[in-house]
Amino acid sequence: MKICGVVAEYNPFHRGHAFQFRQIRRLLGSDTAIVCCMSGDYVQRGEPAVMSKWARAESAVRCGADLVVELPSPWALQSAEGFARASVGLLAALGCATDLAFGAECPNVDRLQRLAALLLEHETAAATLLELRQGIPYAAARERALYKQVQQEAALLRQPNNILAVEYCKALQTLGGGIRPHALARRGPDHDRQGEEEGFCSASQLRSLLAEGKLNEALALLPPESRRVLAREAAAGRAPALASRGDRGAMARLWRLSPAELADLPGASEGLENRLYQAVQQSHTVMEVCDRAKTKRYAHSRLRRMVLCAYLGVSAEESAGLPPYLNLLAFSQRGRAVLSQCRKTASLPLITKPAHSRKLGPEAQAVFAREALRSRLHSLYFPDSAAVPHDAQWTARPFYLPSQEETR
Repeated sequence: MKICGVVAEYNPFHRGHAFQFRQIRRLLGSDTAIVCCMSGDYVQRGEPAVMSKWARAESAVRCGADLVVELPSPWALQSAEGFARASVGLLAALGCATDLAFGAECPNVDRLQRLAALLLEHETAAATLLELRQGIPYAAARERALYKQVQQEAALLRQPNNILAVEYCKALQTLGGGIRPHALARRGPDHDRQGEEEGFCSASQLRSLLAEGKLNEALALLPPESRRVLAREAAAGRAPALASRGDRGAMARLWRLSPAELADLPGASEGLENRLYQAVQQSHTVMEVCDRAKTKRYAHSRLRRMVLCAYLGVSAEESAGLPPYLNLLAFSQRGRAVLSQCRKTASLPLITKPAHSRKLGPEAQAVFAREALRSRLHSLYFPDSAAVPHDAQWTARPFYLPSQEETR
């Protein structure tokens, strides 16, 4: 059985994600097991996910995934490079993944692999540092450095899915292990585009509808199984989670932090902590902080991640390296077979219920406990923060979708 890894956030799970599953099985075979590494309760753009990690993992399995493991917050809230390295690292740690599939504007995986190899060369890193001295963003500096070597190929890194795709290829080349990459052509609008294309809409549009209170309009654009999960969570007061609801809690934390403490955040460098400190002291909302601190060099997304890390207590030290465990969120009947294999092949401890965290080493236990608190803080972004029991993160079990034969 082929086991294909997918890195995702499912924020929320939409038709484009379901289409990707169909593409994978057309490419690799209908019996291919799809294993997802999914961001937990916070996503790489520096915001709370619209639903809990448990609900989003359930949506994914109901829509065709076979097993979902969590990418914890310290690694979900990283740059594209750190996010990809940790995600691919967890999928590789399962010990049984044969393939890795990802969407890209450029579906030619050989071109993406060549760019990834160039980015891993010392000469490219040195050239990028020289370009950074011009005061331009890292992405632009890296593209300029590559342009000197491969000219038009460097333009691929202007597109968001290509950027992540190249980072996945870099991670695979660094880790080794023989997992085969597959670039799948994206369908539908870009992430930040509004409107439908070919029957697909972007996750950004769906989140905008939810933020505007247009729940029914958003539900109509989702696959039926995902629609039912979101409708259920909304009816229970557990969705949508909106970043603006957490402003008071976040600012109460941020106002207490010194420049030295801000310097310990992931992404803090070149005195950015001082600029961020001044912005915090002058602001009353997270958006104001990011607007005041933003420059041509420091993108909004980087600042949002830093601010959210500050609120959640994520340090650069904690997010270094790879996550120390595999936390199972959901699985199907086919995923059960994958899980059985993982028990023999995984190179990291596999947590199938919270109580198993007590068997981890001290450092890994501490990471798990901090993640449990961060998941509880996620409820502060819900319409009803009391809709989640205080001990939910210590009692929740992975969602299991039985086969039709099991339900008869």
